[in-house]
Amino acid sequence: MENVWIEPAGTSDPGYTEDQLRRARTFAETDIRASRAQLASRFGLGDVCAEITDSAPPGEAAALKRLAQQLGYATETLETYLRVTRLAGTALRERLLASAIHVPWKCVTTACVTDAQERARRIQLLTERLSSAERAGWPVSLDALQFRLALGLAGGTEPPAEIVAQLDREEVREAVLAELTKSPAAVLAVLREPTVREVLKDQDVARYVRAQMRPAPSADEALLDELVGREERDPHADWTIRYFGLVHKAREILLLGPEDFVDVNDPDVWESVESIRDSVSSWADRVLQQRPRPIRLLTGK
Repeated sequence: MENVWIEPAGTSDPGYTEDQLRRARTFAETDIRASRAQLASRFGLGDVCAEITDSAPPGEAAALKRLAQQLGYATETLETYLRVTRLAGTALRERLLASAIHVPWKCVTTACVTDAQERARRIQLLTERLSSAERAGWPVSLDALQFRLALGLAGGTEPPAEIVAQLDREEVREAVLAELTKSPAAVLAVLREPTVREVLKDQDVARYVRAQMRPAPSADEALLDELVGREERDPHADWTIRYFGLVHKAREILLLGPEDFVDVNDPDVWESVESIRDSVSSWADRVLQQRPRPIRLLTGK
């Protein structure tokens, strides 16, 4: 017979029926089994991705991208599985998969950070909470949010060192650069840092930074000159640079050779090719009319 604690002036009615409790337990068990299988599957995918990347040339990520397309995954997802699997190590993986208590993937990703000292601290706390749950027989699944709070990560914040470590990931760098370029003030704040100012003494670096910030809002132009250094601009040189930049982009279409069009049956494509031919020919004829005529010097007899 089950003992039921009844609060003073309370009721023994839990608010659900025995049938509802039975069905809920059945679904909960199914949910836990599915989650446990998911954890093992993600570690397995991480192992496969590690095999692929270890056999690829350094810096080569094409194979992983193709695998992601075949599986219907985002490349970033497989990269996360790979990174977490490697950082977790064999001992932690076996510990998690052998336990009757389910550990959510979020707990694993939170524990397996790049900084070795911080990772050791987080894994130790994770295994301690897992052991406590095993001894008590409850809960059947660790709570990812409670784990983060226990680590002192209230509000989902990460230590600065861990955030900086994420810059090794290409998609993170792109996101950071995109965010910075939204706000010239943010970029200028970075340029004020003494160490950055020292780097900007290199004129090639200064020119690159200035080019990346063009066009700068007029209100920031003076400050940009102050930080990077005033630039003597040659309008003719600027125009030439712009021209060859456009030429480079236009020539990309020429990378398609005749063999690339063998199986093309789309009439819009062929009309486009004809339009490009006619437009370029007409444009070149009109532009060449402005070409300076060579000066011929006549020598006297």
